[in-house]
Amino acid sequence: MLPRQLLPVILLSLVGSGSAQTCPAGKKLPTAKPIAIGKVIFRNAGLLTADQRREISASVRKSASQPVNINEELGRFDEGLAVSSLADEAAERVRAAYQNQGYFTVQVEGRAAKAEGYSVPYDILIQVDNIGNQYRLADLNIINAIQFPNQQLRDLFPIQRGEIFSREKIAKGLEDLRSLYGSQGYIGMTAVPYTDFDKDNAIANLTLDIDEGRQFRVRSIGVLGVDHEAEARILTEMELQPGSIYTSGAWERSIRMFPNIAPNDPVVEQKKVDAEKGWVDIVLDLRKHAPCPLDMSVSTAVDLHQPR
Repeated sequence: MLPRQLLPVILLSLVGSGSAQTCPAGKKLPTAKPIAIGKVIFRNAGLLTADQRREISASVRKSASQPVNINEELGRFDEGLAVSSLADEAAERVRAAYQNQGYFTVQVEGRAAKAEGYSVPYDILIQVDNIGNQYRLADLNIINAIQFPNQQLRDLFPIQRGEIFSREKIAKGLEDLRSLYGSQGYIGMTAVPYTDFDKDNAIANLTLDIDEGRQFRVRSIGVLGVDHEAEARILTEMELQPGSIYTSGAWERSIRMFPNIAPNDPVVEQKKVDAEKGWVDIVLDLRKHAPCPLDMSVSTAVDLHQPR
């Protein structure tokens, strides 16, 4: 029996400002440059289909054309960091493809190499080694869930006992789990998955430890940049009202009710979350200025570690 593995999942993070304000003047970062790459070379990657190879290559090339690797400490674009990131991305995409087929112990290395015989400087090399066992799901258990029946939560995961333990299917279930809780205002819910990998029998037991948090409601909604008549109409007709259960879906539907309020102006949404009391304060800013970054960020990044 392999040691239990913690598979951390970041499901939802809410931060924000309590009132709308003009965007602060940020410091100007240096412009990143695209990276010219030659071939994306797969070695010992026999389980990848031709379509998967083309898709991975296309994704890496797209990232190369839109680099974001700015070394703020040095104050300049860091080509070495950018190329290394491309190689890491390629390796992770290959690793994910293997883990979707149950090979969670697969070892994948990505690196950049000087291209030979091309006008471009780099090739991306991806080496696959030691794919290990193909794991199948044994049990999927959900603990500490109160608001919904366990079977309802279990049914969100498109994987059954005995099926290949797929990273993609687990991620899909976790996303649907977040959406279900979020639809009832539990926007701070987290689900921490643990897996027990049984190497001898090539099976994986998955346990999801649910922290539901509290149910959030809307405390206040403010509107800036319109006259009093328009403000009153917006606040009256919105689906969300003070005291309503807060859900991102209801907020998005509320915004879509007013497509012509400020058709030429950016909309800035600012949200402040009172986690202790379970309140959300919202400001809809329709003033004419460049939009600030949104204060609500939602992440569903799933880190499925390999068993050791």
